[in-house]
Amino acid sequence: MPRDILIVGAGIAGLASAIAISNEFSPVAPGLSISVFDGASELSTSGGAISLTPVAQRYLDELGVLSELDRMGDQAGIEVDAIDLFSVRSGRRLGPLRFTDENGQGYGGYKGRRVLRSALSEAMLAVARKLPNVSVHYDRKVVGGNTTAESATLVFEDGSTATGDLVLGCDGVHSATRTKIVDPGNRSEYTGISFIQSMGETRDFKMPMPFQQTAVHLARHSSLLTSYCDPKHEQLFIAAIVRVSEHLIERYQAMSGTDLSAQKNMRMSMRYLVRAQFGMSNLPYIRELIDKTEDWMLYPVYQVRQRGKWYTERILLLGDAAHAMPPRDESAAYAVEDAIIFSKLLARNPDCPLAMLFAEYEDIRRDLVNKAFDASRRLWQSDLDKGLFPGQTRDLMSPLHLPPDSCVGKRAMHFITKSLPAPTHESFSDLSVYSLTSELARTADATNGD
Repeated sequence: MPRDILIVGAGIAGLASAIAISNEFSPVAPGLSISVFDGASELSTSGGAISLTPVAQRYLDELGVLSELDRMGDQAGIEVDAIDLFSVRSGRRLGPLRFTDENGQGYGGYKGRRVLRSALSEAMLAVARKLPNVSVHYDRKVVGGNTTAESATLVFEDGSTATGDLVLGCDGVHSATRTKIVDPGNRSEYTGISFIQSMGETRDFKMPMPFQQTAVHLARHSSLLTSYCDPKHEQLFIAAIVRVSEHLIERYQAMSGTDLSAQKNMRMSMRYLVRAQFGMSNLPYIRELIDKTEDWMLYPVYQVRQRGKWYTERILLLGDAAHAMPPRDESAAYAVEDAIIFSKLLARNPDCPLAMLFAEYEDIRRDLVNKAFDASRRLWQSDLDKGLFPGQTRDLMSPLHLPPDSCVGKRAMHFITKSLPAPTHESFSDLSVYSLTSELARTADATNGD
């Protein structure tokens, strides 16, 4: 029975794993110790705003994170009833993608939510630190490790080590746990899609904005997301979802740590890219947003090679470290779901050899992940300007209803708490909206003679 558990990464997957394992495994594992290690010097405040789908909110509620987030006042973000869609060129309102039913109720009791990534991390960290057997350590960057029949050891950049019975690699798409220990050589791959994003104060903008919570403005080659992040509508998150060459990505990353002048020039390049895509919009407030927003940051979207290894003797990968997909689905929901399923497996099989436990977990999750990965790849491997669902424009304007727990494999449902109502609405992430509405935007533009 593993009693000394090491988790690499203090992001969504890592903190969710620590909380879930503490909740589920503590009653059957006296003396349980869970140590979370992260390479950053402190809790990150970057990353802009994140879209939490109804499914993700449901899982966070089960972990106690949602109630902690709600206690944070304006930092808790805003619930999203619908994403309003507009055509960039014509300015035409295309309709909403709703997170509520005809009575305005969230599906399974949960709507969408837009919240700053830093606020979500703060809420998760607060929950984790309340648990007596969880400790979180920053400035501990993993550079290697090894396993034996009895233990697993992590090696950190400063030369120190940590040894435990079980290691969970939750260190994201660029996972050192994956590339240094579990599956060397399986490095992340750039998808060709990037976010160029910024935050703005609404008091700086004079033009009225015709959306209540969140809007996506669709063009032929890209989309522009705008979303309030607080109940008072004082903060506005702006993100252009565009195709960016890998050469520019490399140049941008090389600018880190260079002189301020070079960094300023690169930010101007980012602003130029956004302006080239959306600056000629027929929507006056879009033009104002582009003109007045200067501090743009670039966030490339990466994926992990499909069907790679997920585990070795005493180390298991969870979340994006195992299966970051081509841009389509909300990775937060997958990451938290990974944590919950594994924690329940561990608690129900405390004396099972880890190799058998890992194999059972993979048997539950692999097929679902492969299907989602294959579906995403089929959507994105064709040119984005050709549309991904020809002839289905009408269907995209209506809410999509799926069977309860449609994002969870049937076998996995054995391990999910049955008392929680299951969202039944297809939950869209920012990238999902972009891919699913590409054809809609082009059809609308063609209709209007754009």
